[in-house]
Amino acid sequence: MAGRRLLQGLTSPWSVGFSAFGLAYGGYHVWDSTQSGTKYDLHEDLAGKTYIVTGATSGIGQATAEELAKRNARVIMACRNREKCVQVRRDIVLNTRNKQVYCRQCDLEDFDSIRTFVQKLSKGKFELDRIDGIVHNAAMMQSERKVNKDGIEKTIATNHLGSFLLTGLLLDKLLSQKNPVRIVFLNTNIIDRKCDLKMEDLNSEHEKKFDGYEVYKHSKLASALFSKELSERLADSNIRVLVADPGRTKSNLSAQMDGQTFFLSRWLLKIVSFGMGERRTEKAVRPVLYALCDPDTADGNGLFIDRERHQQPWNDVCQNAEKRQKLWNVSVSWSRLGDHLAQLKQDLGEAAVQISEGGVTPTVESSTGGGRSWRTLWLW
Repeated sequence: MAGRRLLQGLTSPWSVGFSAFGLAYGGYHVWDSTQSGTKYDLHEDLAGKTYIVTGATSGIGQATAEELAKRNARVIMACRNREKCVQVRRDIVLNTRNKQVYCRQCDLEDFDSIRTFVQKLSKGKFELDRIDGIVHNAAMMQSERKVNKDGIEKTIATNHLGSFLLTGLLLDKLLSQKNPVRIVFLNTNIIDRKCDLKMEDLNSEHEKKFDGYEVYKHSKLASALFSKELSERLADSNIRVLVADPGRTKSNLSAQMDGQTFFLSRWLLKIVSFGMGERRTEKAVRPVLYALCDPDTADGNGLFIDRERHQQPWNDVCQNAEKRQKLWNVSVSWSRLGDHLAQLKQDLGEAAVQISEGGVTPTVESSTGGGRSWRTLWLW
């Protein structure tokens, strides 16, 4: 009798349901642990160091900001939406008990916003005494073509030109520091899949139909070309440039794409992404931290680091010096780097400069001493 009751209990719908749930839950965690990659934890104490993270209100950017804060760093969250940033910043402070986390508005598609961001960090009550690292994380993908106020398609403006301008405006400050600096660009291995630089249509004006995924892919290739060229030009400086590929990650990047607007297609895409090894942000952030703070990468200029924190080769397009130079010149022009740098110098009470494709010409003697203007001349 007791055995029969036990058998009935084990075969009841509730028991079968709970057993199935337990097996599924356990199977998910086994799968998740295999997709997370090899274990890694950054043990460095980052007290006294300062890092700028773009796009820090969600996804890998938020995870990066929180991990840095856990290790006692001062973190500048460079974000487009200040209200959202304040909310995320509050959560990070509560989780880490580190109050040295700050919101600063910086919209990478708005070049005036970038200049204002750099100006505030360079002089006044928000001035930073040092910068130890910059994480170029912010990125966007959109389903239809939209342009910023300068007439530049927003994907290329945000994913490449904004980072180009931000780096250029901060460069004098970084080069004048005695401490080493690491600039980390987040990128993806999709740039290796039938992708080449479309210099004749960088602004996505001539395509019959706008393909947001393809435009995103080419914008990341442009970012990779810039990263590679920047690492070459800064080889003998205090700055190291690295690229980190976090792998397929759960994020809101594709939220504006057509496939995400319908319930059924959204869930089908989730199932496909799950099967292809999509990782949670707390796992995907590992190669970013490794590139940014780990002692093993302290001298690793020009490295492209994959999701397992292994060095991977640059593709043939990125190795093409002529294409890198051509993109660099176009980026100087489209971002109006010369105008913004001259305005920044004027706002900071320093000597203005003129920038052309041929280089940099100081308009007057630098008010900060001889070194910085000549370093800039060498760089560009």
